[in-house]
This record gives sequence, C-alpha cells and structure tokens, in this order.
Amino acid sequence: MAPYDLIVGGDVVLPDRVLEGGSVAVRDGRIAAILPPGAPAQATVVHDHPGRLVLPGLVDTHVHAGSFETESIATTTAAAAAGGVTTIVDMPYDRAEPVMGAARLAQKIGQVGEQAVVDVGLYGTIAKTGGVAAIDELVEGGVCAFKFSSYEYDARRFPRIDDGDLLEAFERLAPTGVPVVLHSELQEVVESVLGRVLGTAAEDDPRAHGRTHPPVSETASAAKALELALWSGARLHLAHCTHPRVFELIAGYRALGADVTGETCAHYLALDEDDVARLGSAAKVNPPIRDAAARLALWEDVRAGRVATISTDHAAWPPATKQAAMLRAAAGMPGLESLLGVVLTAAEGQGVALPGLVALMTSAPAALFGLGDRKGRLAEGMDADLVVFDAREPAVFRAADSVTAARWSPFDGMALVGRVQATWLRGRPVFEDGRVVAAPGTGRWLRRAP
Repeated sequence: MAPYDLIVGGDVVLPDRVLEGGSVAVRDGRIAAILPPGAPAQATVVHDHPGRLVLPGLVDTHVHAGSFETESIATTTAAAAAGGVTTIVDMPYDRAEPVMGAARLAQKIGQVGEQAVVDVGLYGTIAKTGGVAAIDELVEGGVCAFKFSSYEYDARRFPRIDDGDLLEAFERLAPTGVPVVLHSELQEVVESVLGRVLGTAAEDDPRAHGRTHPPVSETASAAKALELALWSGARLHLAHCTHPRVFELIAGYRALGADVTGETCAHYLALDEDDVARLGSAAKVNPPIRDAAARLALWEDVRAGRVATISTDHAAWPPATKQAAMLRAAAGMPGLESLLGVVLTAAEGQGVALPGLVALMTSAPAALFGLGDRKGRLAEGMDADLVVFDAREPAVFRAADSVTAARWSPFDGMALVGRVQATWLRGRPVFEDGRVVAAPGTGRWLRRAP
C-alpha cells in the first residue's frame, strides 16, 4: 500500500520561503509531510506541477453568501473553490434572517452541512436594540467573529449599532478573544454630503460615490472604534480599510497596547477612482475605492506589515441591481474567483515577498478567526487544503465563465499573471481543469477554536 494518499508537487509556498520542486504529501485529509526536491515517495494519486505554485488554500473572512435571492451557500462556495479559496467566513446579514441568536445559528450550520463545497465559518451579529444579550449564546455556539456596523443599510438585517450598545458588546467580547469586525463609516457625514449632491448634475459623475463617502467618514469612525477597543480590551478588526490613514491609526493604537488590526480588499489594491470612472457602478463598493495615491499607499502598508489580512468582501449582486446610475446602484462586487489572480497581479512591482503576501490571504486570517490550528499553512498536521496556481503564462479573467450566479465582475477582461488550475479541500479535489468537481455537502462548518 502506498504510504500517502496524494502527492502534489510544484513550487511549494511555505510560510518563510518557496520550496522550488518540492511536494506536499497527504494522508487521511491532512498534510503528512513537506517533501524536498527529489525525495523518494509514493502515493495513490500524484499530481506533479513543475514551475507552478502550490499554495495553502485561501481563507477569505469577508464573504456575503446569503444576501441575495440568486446566491446561496452552494453557489458562493463553488465560486470559492474555483478561486482557490478553501475556507470562507460568512457574514451574518442573510436576506432570510440575520444570525442574531443561537436558533438561527444552528439553522445556518445545517445549511452549511447540506450546501457547502468548501469549509465555512460563521459570523454572528446583534439586533439594533436589545441584541447584546445574545452575544454569549453565539460565542458558545462557535461563531468565528461578530460583525457590527456604524452605518445602517437596513434596520433589521444590517443595523447601525449605537455607541452604548457597541461599548457593551466590546466589553462582553473582550474576555472571550472572539474578534469584533466593524464596518466603519460615519452615517451623518455621508448623509450630509449625499444630500448636497443628489438631484444635481454632480450625481451623474461616476466619482460621486467616492465623494459622498469621503475618507474622513471612514477614518473618524475607525478612530472612535479604536478608542472603544482600547478601553474595553476587545479584539477589533476593522473591515475593508480603504485609506492609509486607517492603518496609521491602527498602528498608533497597537503601540498603546490595543488588540486591533485591519483588513483591506483586493479591489482597493488593484483599482483606483480612475478605474471607477471607467467601470461605473460595477466598481461601486462601500467604503468606496479611493484615488491612486491611496492605492499605492496601501501597498506601502502591506510592505510595512500594517495590513493584517486581504479579503474580497464578496457580494454577488444580481446584474440588474448594478445598472442604475452610480448613486442609486447597489454597492458590492463578486470577488472569490478573482482574488488570487488579482492580488498577485496587482502586487507586481510592489516589492512584496510572495510568502508574506500569501500569508495575508491564508495563515493570518485563519489565526485571527480561530481557525489557525487547521487552516492556512502548508505544514504537517494541517488540513490538506491546496491550490495550484499556474503563473507560467498570463491569463484573462472572464466573468462569463464564473461559477457565481452573478456572472459579472469589475475585473472582467483583466489580464492576470496566471490562473488557479486546481484546488483540494482536505485532500479531496474540488476544482480542476476549469470545473468545480465537488458536490454540495463536501464542505464542513468550522467552529472557532478556543
């Protein structure tokens, strides 16, 4: 009998280096060994990919799978598999019912077991009023994090949590170590600027969305949240940071001893407001894509280690919702299938070492969200979540070929440095040769580790 179930060979991306010509050996769904070039080994199945990258499966901790009638855990996780993402942490703002208590959490865990193609962790959140009491049962239920917002998009499903409840939630969560993830925008600032623009000629400018959500609306909200985290001792992770000033604030509070970090997203690293002018509402997200200077400064934050994670904020709105003028179109974009290719392409010339960049999409989010004991690294004993990325020749991203039901993307037609060739989840193939090959139910729900 062969000693291993699977061997995948190529240029293996380890936490500290790239092992050219190495191999990952798998047994019983876990990594059994990292083999050096030329090491004799046998396996039931061998996939040799000379010159191609073998990476840990990506961990995307900012995904919206249940916000749209056209999307589901099944379609979203299939898209993840196609993008080399083997773990998602799904947001709680589901259209049917947000995850605001133990009963709804249990229901969603059941849906994951039936529908998921890759592994799924879950967020919890709280109701607009009186919701803090549900925090303990959601922590006990195994959520990976809590998501709150300082901006209200829907009073029931995506509420703004007032400062008093936010502080109480921070204080309750501080001793648990479960992170608070916050959408930071000052609603009064945005609504004030928006009121001056709506109904004027400026409304038709594709850049209007960015101007009505100015950087100060994000940075001032972030500063308040950071102060709450400092005084409460809560672990705070600021979501979708668009501007270097936010990371400057985070660094300052970390120097004071606060347990605070920030994520940015692929689109903030790859696009700027000139692209928004070209793409229109397809590039509308909240908070908005900033100018070229901000984009380049975000790469400096990546180089300096100030960015903790890179995610997608995947939100696959139906195409019809993106056809309106900029200020009236839906905000959000799909990103799971394009994540790896877009980030590696945008990183060219930025002076970021590959292992460190990959860590921001693998080991770093896994550790922060309580999954680092099994996800995010190519090391013995870890889940055998593997991705082969072929960077030997350029590829073009085609939204029409995507798995997500939306079938559109601001990256449609973008020339990329390569493409995802194959994905394995716990040693089992889930994507190969352009096709998702695993059925719903292959993925599992992931409980946050203590």
